[in-house]
Amino acid sequence: MPRKPKDLPLVRGKASKPFEEAIGSPVTREVYKRRLQTFLEYAGMDVDELVGKAKGDPAWAQELITEYLLKEKNRAVLGEIESSSVRNVKKPVRLLLDMNDVSGINWKKISRMLPSARRYALDRAPTLDELRFLSANTEARFQAVLLTMVSSGIRVGAWDYLNWGDVEPIKRDGQVVAAKLKIYRGEPEEYFTFITPEAYSKLKQYIELRESHGEKVTKDSPLARDRWEANSRGSPKGDIREPKRLQSSGVKRLFEDMLWKFGIRKPLKEKEKRHEFSIHSLRKFFKTRAEQVMKPINVETLMGHSTGISDSYYRPTEKELLDDYLKAVPLLTISEVEEVRQQSQVSRKELEGRLRQVEDLLSKLIAEKGQPNPSPDHNRNGDTSNGNTKKVVTANEAEELINQGWEPMMTLPNGKVVLRAF
Repeated sequence: MPRKPKDLPLVRGKASKPFEEAIGSPVTREVYKRRLQTFLEYAGMDVDELVGKAKGDPAWAQELITEYLLKEKNRAVLGEIESSSVRNVKKPVRLLLDMNDVSGINWKKISRMLPSARRYALDRAPTLDELRFLSANTEARFQAVLLTMVSSGIRVGAWDYLNWGDVEPIKRDGQVVAAKLKIYRGEPEEYFTFITPEAYSKLKQYIELRESHGEKVTKDSPLARDRWEANSRGSPKGDIREPKRLQSSGVKRLFEDMLWKFGIRKPLKEKEKRHEFSIHSLRKFFKTRAEQVMKPINVETLMGHSTGISDSYYRPTEKELLDDYLKAVPLLTISEVEEVRQQSQVSRKELEGRLRQVEDLLSKLIAEKGQPNPSPDHNRNGDTSNGNTKKVVTANEAEELINQGWEPMMTLPNGKVVLRAF
């Protein structure tokens, strides 16, 4: 079951409403509220008292904020927290005051006092072996979540919105080559990305498993749901027919539990503040692998990143993005079995293509050698008076010509028949 949100009494109030409305992501909203609660505890007042006093005395508010941030800065100097955490503390406080029309605070001056922060995290992308181990030793729900994230580069917050109807398989020549995934449907941040055939297959298996236990899955059903159990007779234990969405916080906790369970995550050493392998690492895996064969700007687009000025001038079509993404599918495929299967399909297609070229060339050579001066009348009636002694015809035409006295020599791989005059 999802963990209950932490009680944040100081954040409750009239002033918190515009503050919360300004934050689109539920995950970001909870993080901001927790940080704001910590600041309000330091200030010794609730959100309405802070906003009211700041409106009447902006200088007092600036002094309070500066004092608090300098305290956090000192903690960063001592190595108790990361330097980036100090700037993150400022963000919810400023948003609260801005959304409640508090003016007169010199935020630029405050920002100059803060320590510079590293613009990248120290976590790493997982190795292919680690992902294969996780996928091979976990249950269907976790496998579906894992393969979806590594092959699409989505943020963990996307799970708060994803439904089964947001997944659309894409077929070429009757085969699923990818699936389109609609992210943040109905939100201003809505965009789409793709997942591999492997990820789509696992999602479909997971959905079919839920249906087999009695859940009525529709396009509005959550893509990942809470756990249910079945007893020895197969009937479900728990509310299988009323699924509860597995929220992003639950996905994050599920992932971390698996890392601990299999010994991939270990206790932090002295002075370490961050685990090197987190759920955010899956986005790094996607980006690192995809950029080996895709245009970097297309990778950024599929990750939901803003590409700056290119947002207005570079707008690739869905087909262009898909064609580029398909180049990365082998690199984003986790299972060794699936990887070998895809490679064999590619090899088979290449072989079939080359075989067709050989067939066409052979047909032309035989036709040219046996029919130096072909004529339409000759092709229809089989006349050999002009010296033509060989023909390459379809199976239906061959039957008629054999009745006229022609002798079959060989059948080509493309199904056509080589005949000679007898």
